[in-house]
Amino acid sequence: MAATAVPILAACGSPSSGSSSGAFAQPDVNVPGQFAGRTNVVVWSPWSGTNGEAFTTLVNRFNESQGDAYVEVQQFQGYDGVTEKLSAGLQARQIPEIAVFSDVSWNKFFLSSQVEPLDQYFTGSWNSATYHDRLFQEGVVRGSSYWVPFGRSTPLFYYNKEIFADAGLPDRAPETWDEFRDWGNRITGRAYRGNTLKMRAYTGGDDWYFQGLLWNHNGAISDGLDVVVDNDRAIAAAEFDRACVNDDKIGYLAQEINTDFTNGLVASITNSTGSLTGLTKGADFEIGAGYLPVAEDTGVPTGGAGLSILKHADPERKAAAAKLIEFLAQDQQAADWAVDTGYLPATKGATASPIVTARIAENPNYGLAVAQLDRARQPDAARRYVSSTILEMRGVIQKLYTENANPAAVLSAAAKVIRKDAEDIRAQYEELVAE
Repeated sequence: MAATAVPILAACGSPSSGSSSGAFAQPDVNVPGQFAGRTNVVVWSPWSGTNGEAFTTLVNRFNESQGDAYVEVQQFQGYDGVTEKLSAGLQARQIPEIAVFSDVSWNKFFLSSQVEPLDQYFTGSWNSATYHDRLFQEGVVRGSSYWVPFGRSTPLFYYNKEIFADAGLPDRAPETWDEFRDWGNRITGRAYRGNTLKMRAYTGGDDWYFQGLLWNHNGAISDGLDVVVDNDRAIAAAEFDRACVNDDKIGYLAQEINTDFTNGLVASITNSTGSLTGLTKGADFEIGAGYLPVAEDTGVPTGGAGLSILKHADPERKAAAAKLIEFLAQDQQAADWAVDTGYLPATKGATASPIVTARIAENPNYGLAVAQLDRARQPDAARRYVSSTILEMRGVIQKLYTENANPAAVLSAAAKVIRKDAEDIRAQYEELVAE
C-alpha cells in the first residue's frame, strides 16, 4: 500500500503570500465557455466513485451560483495521491489553490510552511463557530486555523444483518473485541450464498483502525513525539489482531474489503463513515452498523478530510478559493455532502438541518458517527507529523496478517525508524506546534 510520505520542502523557498510575483504557477485549467473570464481556482481532490460525484456536484453548484470564480476539481488516487502530487508540484512551483488533505497529511505541509492561516478569510457568517467545535480544533495550531473540516469521519463497525441473524447473534455490533472474537469463531466456516464465511476482511492499509486498537489496549503510537508503540500495551493490541487472523483464522487480508463485504464473503468490516452511502448502495442485504468494539478503553480515531489553502498560490485566486470553502460550509451544501456520502456533518447547521435529521430518522446508521464523536480523538502526534509513521504501521499490520509475525519484533523495528524520524523534526515541532 502506498503511504503518505511528505518530504520537508524547505528547498521550495518561501515567497511572500501577499505578492503575486512570488506566487507559484497554477495547473492547467480547462474552462468551459460559459465560465470564461472568471478567476480560476483548482482543487486537488482524493475522491472518486460516490464521493467524487457528490463533491463535483457541489463544486458545479458553486460555479453556477456566482459569476466571479470558476473552480475545477482535479482528482487523484486517494489522499496519498494528492500529497504525492503536491510534493512534486511544490518542487516544480506549480500548485492548486486548495488541497483536500487527510487529517494526517496537512500537518506535514504545515511544518514546511506550505499552507496558510484561514482566519484572514473568515466572515461574520463563516468562521470557527460554523463548525463542530472538536473537528474544527483539529485544524488549529496555536490559535490559527490551517485546515477546516470537510469529509470528516470516524471508523464504524459494519455487519451483515442476515449473517448475524442466521448465526443466532444479536442485531448489533459486538461491544468488546473479546465478543467480536467469540462471534467470529461462531460465524467463520458457515455457508452464505454459496460462500464459506469469515468474520472479517482486513486491509493492510488501515493503520487508522490500528491506531484505535492501540488505544483500546491503553497503548499508543506516541506521547507527543515520544514513541511508545513498542511497549507492552501496544504489543498486546498487535497480538490480538495476529491471533484473530492466524490462530482463530476468522479474518484475512483482503484486496478490497468493501467488495468482499458487499459480495457476502465476510460478515463484517471496519471502515470510514464516508463509506456508508457506497456500501448501502452496493449491498443487496441490510447493513448494520455500530460503534467500534472496546477492550480496556475506547479507541476511536477521528479521520477523513479537510480543506487547506496553499500559501504560495496567487493571492487573487486564494481569495476566490476561500469563497468556495465558505460556500461548502453553508447549511445546504454541508448537509447534502453528509447525506450523499455518509461523512460526518462537520458544521453545526448541517447537523441540525432537516435533510440530515430526516436521513438519520430513515437510516439510524447515519447518526452513529455523530454520536460516536463523544468517544473519539485525533490520532497521536507521530502519526500526524512524522512521515514514516504511516508506512511503518502499515508494514506492521501487513506482517501480522500475512506473515504471522512476532508483535514485539515488528513493533520494535517500526519504533526504531519512527523515533529517528521524530527526532529529525522535533525542533520544528517544538517551535511551531508544541505548547
